[in-house]
Amino acid sequence: MMKTRRLLLAGAFAAVTIAAPRAAIAQAESRAAMLYRESYALEAKRDYAGAMAKVREVKGSGGNAYFATVRLAWLGYLAGDFGGSVTAYNEASAMEPNAVEPRLGATLPLLAARRWADLEKACRDVMTLDPHNSTALSRLATAQYWSGNFADATVTYRRLSADYPSDLDYKTGLGWSLLKSGKANDARQQFEAVLAVSPDNVLAKQGLAAR
Repeated sequence: MMKTRRLLLAGAFAAVTIAAPRAAIAQAESRAAMLYRESYALEAKRDYAGAMAKVREVKGSGGNAYFATVRLAWLGYLAGDFGGSVTAYNEASAMEPNAVEPRLGATLPLLAARRWADLEKACRDVMTLDPHNSTALSRLATAQYWSGNFADATVTYRRLSADYPSDLDYKTGLGWSLLKSGKANDARQQFEAVLAVSPDNVLAKQGLAAR
């Protein structure tokens, strides 16, 4: 009888000790969910500093560190803190070295900051994991064009146009890259092809007039 009672008490004690951490975890998760909800609401109001403060609170309490870091990077980008955003995306990449997401994310603030050399490197970093990523290729072409590397921009835009023949932005980019490379006749063909299906395309009209 005494032995049975001891076993019952031991079982009850074990149940209490297991339930306590579970309750703490559930409470922490509930707190994190509330903070994220508040962060999204503040983001919608364009209070990016407030939204970031909520995410930092989640991160500081041991929440999902990768998700919190990516969200901080995104909010930093929206707030115009491009340097901080790049740093946060790089931190997230270190956490998940095989993830395309944070590497691609870093191209956003670099593009906004017009850091063309860094943008080109970031795009190539994406393509080491995802060689056919069209967003990275498009931003690579932009970096090459605006840094004055028109020959490489032509190659990249031609590749994009071959993969996405109906995308007029790629075709227009190819036309301008050809024009800047001194290949006016080839550029004219691209601009005329765009205007044949989009008669009011401003960039194609400007390119045609600039020959």
